[in-house]
Amino acid sequence: MNGSPPGRARPAWKGTTMRIRTGWPLLICCAVLAACTASGPKGPAATVTAPAVGRPPAPASVAAAMGSEAFTAYAALGAADNDGLAPGDTYDALHTACMTDAGYGQYAEQAPYPVRTNSGLGFAQAFGPWGYVGTALAAQEGFLAGSEGPGPAGGGPGGGGPGTGPAQPGSPFGTLPAGAQAAAGKCFNILENFNNAQFAHSMAIIETLNNYISTDVIQDGEFKAAMRRWSACMATKGFSSSDADTFSQQAEIMLGQRPAPGQNTIGPPGPPTAAQNSTQIAMAVADANCTLSSDLAGIYFAVQANYEQQFVSANQQALNAGIREYKAAFAHALKTMPTLLQTASVTPNLPGPPHGHHGRHPGAGKPSPSHS
Repeated sequence: MNGSPPGRARPAWKGTTMRIRTGWPLLICCAVLAACTASGPKGPAATVTAPAVGRPPAPASVAAAMGSEAFTAYAALGAADNDGLAPGDTYDALHTACMTDAGYGQYAEQAPYPVRTNSGLGFAQAFGPWGYVGTALAAQEGFLAGSEGPGPAGGGPGGGGPGTGPAQPGSPFGTLPAGAQAAAGKCFNILENFNNAQFAHSMAIIETLNNYISTDVIQDGEFKAAMRRWSACMATKGFSSSDADTFSQQAEIMLGQRPAPGQNTIGPPGPPTAAQNSTQIAMAVADANCTLSSDLAGIYFAVQANYEQQFVSANQQALNAGIREYKAAFAHALKTMPTLLQTASVTPNLPGPPHGHHGRHPGAGKPSPSHS
């Protein structure tokens, strides 16, 4: 039985945790967690029925699986320029408009703003709690495989990907001319404020449903059985791991793709050694083969699709209201950008080392798709 039995409603507005890694750069979900949960509706409709999915075929890719699911477009709101909900109203577009209004639009791509409203269910990668999807990709790139990008509903993050982000906390735009540095710092703060406001208001329903769906999938009985089969398969290949998510994290820590728990790693990772690369490829190939034999990914995404449809159907009015609020806020931000630039600080309000709440982002703590 799932963590949410039929007819059982969850309490309203819990903390947020994301699911999908989106690369090395710092991604600020919400700089102040309290602001993310301070307001919004009393809570979404959360009564769901546990699905029975059997042994569905594995998806061709994570992106293909997500592209056909009901929640993908909502999860990609603000990050994908053709999500079908607010086309073009992305953080990348707002950042470019800010730099242009400041008189330094030509430097916008050199000082990308690495913040998205949601880097969870809308953005795919080959590996995660569903195991590793793609035996050929595993053999070629392993856990160094880049983001696959969202499915058709998303179409790719605004600006063509996560971006490079600030190179070093404390001096994120040091390679730019002084004037462009100041503009980039102002725009960073303006967009951070916009990001926090959307978490507290228009995006609150989306973030909460993201968590509810994730929790139900990870607690699903059929998924848990598949994970046990995956773990047993991995043991026959010489790897001891209780779950695929932890296994992929261990590989990423070894490769420097994510800090080990308690570490505050600054800057992008260097290339792996030959030995590291050989080890991580072997890990990924075993993961991918066991994912297929256990049907872990097939079951995971079938269960997820079922819950997504249930939650979207039950909360359609609230989701529609959130989209309208986001579009209005985006238009207001564009209109008031010149005024905001006059008062914004030039010093980027960078958060401390990511931990806990950042979940799937490079940071400490186990980023499983469940409530933290």
